[in-house]
Amino acid sequence: MKTMTKDAMIVASRQELINMINYQASVNDQLQNVITELTMQLNWLKRRVFGTKSERFIPSDDQQMAMDLGIVKKEDLDSPTVKKTVTYDRTDKKKKSKESVKGHGRGKMPDHLRVEEKVIEPQEDISGMVRTGEEVTWYYEMDTPASLHIVKIIRPKYALPDNDGIIIGTLPVLPVEKGNAGPGLITQILVDKYVYHIPLNRQTQKYKSEYSVNFSESWFCDNAKNGTFWLEAVYYEYVNRIILTNYLQADETPIPVLTKDKKGKTHRGYFWVYRNPVDKLIIFDYRKSRSREGPSDFLKKFKGTLQIDGYEGYNEIITRNNLKRAACMDHIRRRFEKALEYDK
Repeated sequence: MKTMTKDAMIVASRQELINMINYQASVNDQLQNVITELTMQLNWLKRRVFGTKSERFIPSDDQQMAMDLGIVKKEDLDSPTVKKTVTYDRTDKKKKSKESVKGHGRGKMPDHLRVEEKVIEPQEDISGMVRTGEEVTWYYEMDTPASLHIVKIIRPKYALPDNDGIIIGTLPVLPVEKGNAGPGLITQILVDKYVYHIPLNRQTQKYKSEYSVNFSESWFCDNAKNGTFWLEAVYYEYVNRIILTNYLQADETPIPVLTKDKKGKTHRGYFWVYRNPVDKLIIFDYRKSRSREGPSDFLKKFKGTLQIDGYEGYNEIITRNNLKRAACMDHIRRRFEKALEYDK
């Protein structure tokens, strides 16, 4: 319907004026709905970009922020363009001399730490035997926090009669074969890293400043890796306990993971977190992606109620195991909170 001019409105009939008013009211309602919808979309976008940290959604990709809005910073206009000549020296890799790679080694035993000596005699009868020497083994140990010291094990050697060889005591078993870190120290490394979230490179700085011992970061990495091996049995026992419950809460969160094939870059992995709120048990299950195989594999023996968000990756396991799905009340609350401004 076309709009009327002022002169046309003067001569128009009463019905024509009513029709025009109804049409304009309809157009105004449509425009108001469009304005409301666009306003909600704008507020949603602002919330995602500038909202609280838990509500933001900024992908970790620099190209995502490369939107060209035609805005130029004032400092970019004021600063003149300066050309610089860069020179560098190039080394021919073919002529590079090959150097032998040195191993970590045990290193020199520090002489400023407390030394706890242990002498281990052979289990055999050494009566009448001549002591020919000894084997000395040492490693770092920590019985209690802030008590780093050296454990020095001395094993005397004894010659058998008639030059029939020698006997020596048996070396105690350590968490890492031929390693120089005792169980107490490895435990402290794991506790500091996973309970108190102290990165390994900061732990090296801690031991250097407090004990004047120069541990390498690779040494800490090896001990953390080898130490977690002894915790695998405990982990799987926790998994069995948490699966046997009839009520679980589940969620997933992304985590950057260093990869060997792309140096300096990270892979987007995922930690799937399962919590038994009754027994207060929590399990972290790492997966390389966010696919449904993660929860489908971990929860294959679970029966009961699963409280989750709206992620569709849980649908397969819920249908297959006939689970009861409980919603996340925090996610539900967000819908009401967002609608409150437009429909109280």
